[in-house]
Amino acid sequence: MKTVMPRLLRPIPLGLMGAAIMAIETTKPAGAEELPLRRPGLWQLTTVAETIGMKTFETCITQSDSIITGVGQQNCTTSKVLRLGDELYVDVECKTDSGKQKTSTVLTGDFATWYRAMSKMTFDPPEGGISNMGVTVDGKYLGSKCMP
Repeated sequence: MKTVMPRLLRPIPLGLMGAAIMAIETTKPAGAEELPLRRPGLWQLTTVAETIGMKTFETCITQSDSIITGVGQQNCTTSKVLRLGDELYVDVECKTDSGKQKTSTVLTGDFATWYRAMSKMTFDPPEGGISNMGVTVDGKYLGSKCMP
């Protein structure tokens, strides 16, 4: 996945913003809903979080990119994937070197032209004095061709 991202976003600890942006694909309960797949191509992502304010950048999404952070991480489990109407609720818990991180996300959209992910992350113990934070990501599809 190729990402064009402002330099300011790169140093955020633990990829806090990434929890709402990228993907989860870990274990999930039997009979659980499938996570939506975004259309491959160039997407504009606008993130809003108290710790970083509002940032907009473009990223290239491939068919294998999931929508919530944690792809292939052995230390993460998905405890809930539940559809209620047009919203999908996803809970993921990851063990880190410093403790646990729980992310609860609500997803909505058609995932071909737009989507919204609203996440709340809880850190136990707190990371850098932060015990929880929220992030909202609005995604807008820009086209099939990614920038070289």
